[in-house]
Amino acid sequence: MPDLRLINSDVLKLRRRHGMLAVCAGLTLGILLLAFVVITLQHGVHPLKNPPAGGLKGFTDSLQIMSLMAFLVGAIVGATAGAQDLDTGVFRDLAATGRSRTALFLSRVGGAWVIVTVLVAITLAVDFAGAFVLADGTPTPHVGDLGTAFAMLLSSGLLGAALAVGIAALVGSRGPVIAILLAMHLIFEPQLQGAGFLGDARQALPISAINRIGDQATDLDYTLALGTSVAVVIAWAAAALAAGAWRTRTREI
Repeated sequence: MPDLRLINSDVLKLRRRHGMLAVCAGLTLGILLLAFVVITLQHGVHPLKNPPAGGLKGFTDSLQIMSLMAFLVGAIVGATAGAQDLDTGVFRDLAATGRSRTALFLSRVGGAWVIVTVLVAITLAVDFAGAFVLADGTPTPHVGDLGTAFAMLLSSGLLGAALAVGIAALVGSRGPVIAILLAMHLIFEPQLQGAGFLGDARQALPISAINRIGDQATDLDYTLALGTSVAVVIAWAAAALAAGAWRTRTREI
């Protein structure tokens, strides 16, 4: 079972990384606020040509980019959490005390998930508020839309964090993990979605599952059930975490 004290310790370690948190906030809240400013200015100049930044349409349109940013933030936080004890040499001391290595690994996962959840929740709250403040008379989202959006962004962020923690623990490094996950999720997965020769195998792509959870998988030429999407996200996270936990238990000190 996860040790709450260890999780709190890992959360504190991540909170002390002010540079990392600033980058993550810029990738989520910063990009969202910048989009609000730019779209609002465009709407003010040509209101008939450019829709407002808020409203239901603006809120829905923002989810794709926010989901990608949530995954990236999850990768950054998760890779940091998964490799920081190895980078600083603390892991040797922690393991030498006789603490359960599995508990140490799970605390990294829990710490990363706490940070990512807070960042996603704050960003989504601002996005939802902006949908009303900047609606300019257009239809606004409902509570159900907020729940769907939260499920999508949280799934994306937590999956990115789980993959990063597991792989970082497996390889013992942070930078390459972030780069690999960034390339896979932002470049290769969208390309694979359009590869018709893969058929239904494309249902196993994380980006397909995440978009389906947020009702954003409308332009795909294959169908994906909600239950299958949830199973895909869980399976990817479980596989990465199992690999990371195994490496943590077997790592020599």
